[in-house]
Amino acid sequence: MEENQSGPVPTQKDEDQDGDQGDTVDAKPDRSDRFSFFGNKKKKNGQEQQPEAPVSNQCRIIHPTFKYNMNYKKVGKCIIINNKNFEDQTEMGTRSGTDKDAGALHKCFRNLGFEVVVYNDQCCDDMIKLLQQAADENHSDAACFACIFLSHGIDGHIYGTDGVLEIKDLTTFFRGDKCKTLIGKPKLFFIQACRGSTFDNGIQTDSGLADDTDANPKYKIPVEADFLLAYSTVPVADARCFGGNEQMPDASEGK
Repeated sequence: MEENQSGPVPTQKDEDQDGDQGDTVDAKPDRSDRFSFFGNKKKKNGQEQQPEAPVSNQCRIIHPTFKYNMNYKKVGKCIIINNKNFEDQTEMGTRSGTDKDAGALHKCFRNLGFEVVVYNDQCCDDMIKLLQQAADENHSDAACFACIFLSHGIDGHIYGTDGVLEIKDLTTFFRGDKCKTLIGKPKLFFIQACRGSTFDNGIQTDSGLADDTDANPKYKIPVEADFLLAYSTVPVADARCFGGNEQMPDASEGK
């Protein structure tokens, strides 16, 4: 880069006249070899190929080819099991604020087109019978199924009002070999419950708060395919929200 000088600018001599081979680099750098990192290949005729594009420009965006068929008469049924009060032998406290969660979820899934039913304070046997009955229903005209558990829990287990159940014992009713009319369709389970006793303190941030498989008998899928289980917490953490208040985001005030 040329410097600004206060004196007169001297006339520049032609290098061919004086033979001065001093600086040959212009103020604008030579970028002819800027792709040398990738290597310059030559054609058979000796001509140089165009430099290769940067690696970042060679990436392909791959779009998923599989999508669930949602073109059904109904979106599907959504069952919400809202357990607030527990018997003394469970040593579990009242889940204050869970009714607010249940109301918000009812509104959310209803707006998505689900047929939503809320069941309050279900014991273990009631939960088993409820999901067994739901799995036995005909879901042929439905695109999917959803179930939401609001309760106490430990990792892999959920509490009824009188005891504890394995979550797998409840989801197993919807396996492909047991619930034929949901084969190849999404089966969604949302669990808002503790998965242990460790409290997640969080961290401060800068921001605020399916195809018909019967048509091809040779095509098989696992009996536990198309399940989604979404937990409100990571393993060994309880379901309280950040900040020390026993409160879920924008909803409950309890576990």
